[in-house]
Amino acid sequence: MTNPASFLKHLRDEGYHPRSDKHSNSLAQAIVDDLIRHCAAIRERARRGEIVYSLNWTLRAGTADWNVDLVLGTPPLDAQLPKDSGAIVRDSPSTVQIAIEIKAVMTEHRKAVKNRKRDLEAHHEHVHNYDNNAIAGGVLVINASATFQSPLRREITVHRDAARLVAHCMSELRSVSARGGPKGYGLDAKCAIVVSVDNIDRTTAKFVTSPPAPAIGDPLHYDAFIRTVCDQYTRRF
Repeated sequence: MTNPASFLKHLRDEGYHPRSDKHSNSLAQAIVDDLIRHCAAIRERARRGEIVYSLNWTLRAGTADWNVDLVLGTPPLDAQLPKDSGAIVRDSPSTVQIAIEIKAVMTEHRKAVKNRKRDLEAHHEHVHNYDNNAIAGGVLVINASATFQSPLRREITVHRDAARLVAHCMSELRSVSARGGPKGYGLDAKCAIVVSVDNIDRTTAKFVTSPPAPAIGDPLHYDAFIRTVCDQYTRRF
């Protein structure tokens, strides 16, 4: 499985803006599509109208709220969902079974990845406080471009030794707590998607698959992420 082409198309069409959720919504939709395509259990639930998804969902655990980029779960009891449509309907889930947080490090890598790591740690803790059986996923998009034009700045930022910055971010992602089963805390699945986006000439945006980007077989590869989410969902639900 390759990285999601629809997400790359979004970056080429619209670029990246740090104050917009369009990029995370695009990637979330791609993840939903890939889960249907590659996960038999989810595909069957979708066929029977027994699973829905939502974007930017407020997940409440006790008195605490957390906005999650993508959630999938059971539909409301009175929902009238189409059967045999081959798609997951976007609707409010009655209970959340999968919760995925999508973060990005596009510039100022060493500073930004510290914050993203903290976000992912808080994410899985909140998800498992909500339901210890729920699947907490984390995706980190990492920019490998040598330059980046932020819409919030006039000057172009130069990334000296971009490959080393990517490697550092991946190392930080690997150190985020991981959970090996249906109990305790930690991410159940995580991945790094490495892109080259300068935000100047959007047509040059591309995925980076050469080292230090994760290769097929690396637990941080997108392929492993989709398969892990599927495996955990099949076992638990």
